[in-house]
Amino acid sequence: MRQAKNEKNLEEIKKEVDERERLGENEIQGSEMREESEIEEIKEGQERNGHASGAEEESEIDETEMLKNEIRALKEENARLRAEFINYRNALIRESEENSKRHKEKTILKLIDVYDNLGRALENAEDSSEGLVSGIRLIHKSIERLMLDEGLSLILPEIGKPFDPFSHEVEETVSSNDVSDMAVFGVVESGYKMNGKVLKPARVVVAVNNSSEFE
Repeated sequence: MRQAKNEKNLEEIKKEVDERERLGENEIQGSEMREESEIEEIKEGQERNGHASGAEEESEIDETEMLKNEIRALKEENARLRAEFINYRNALIRESEENSKRHKEKTILKLIDVYDNLGRALENAEDSSEGLVSGIRLIHKSIERLMLDEGLSLILPEIGKPFDPFSHEVEETVSSNDVSDMAVFGVVESGYKMNGKVLKPARVVVAVNNSSEFE
């Protein structure tokens, strides 16, 4: 329910900023139209007063140029405000998306714990009734499908492969020459990652080779 609410809030934010942007554009266009109308009125006044003195004509020309400069400055200011508003809108959207993503990761982590517990229950349920085992297995599979649909993937360490500190967690070390030094000797529990981010590292046993050549 919280995730749905976050998604709803994201949609509402997008609608709100789009509406504000539309209103801002209408206001800019209206301002430009009013200013252009004022210039036209001045020009018409100049034409009606064609017999005005040279000093008056020069004054009217100066006033027209001043209005043009004011319009140019207003357009530049409007463009700057529009860019700031777009940046603010994008920041709001990114923040809402990040909040939604973090909420989803927290929910998936809780499901992972339930999923792993059910998996351990299945491993120890050999002596239980078939009906109970089938029920647990069904729930286990349902949770697995749900997590996969949300973009979750398993981290499955391979025996003999080098230990990866970014996706593996050392459960214990053993002295062994069966695999390379600091290689995975055994897997205690699989790990999980979501959209490339490790949510839960795989727990592994790491081999430490004997230094017999120095003995």
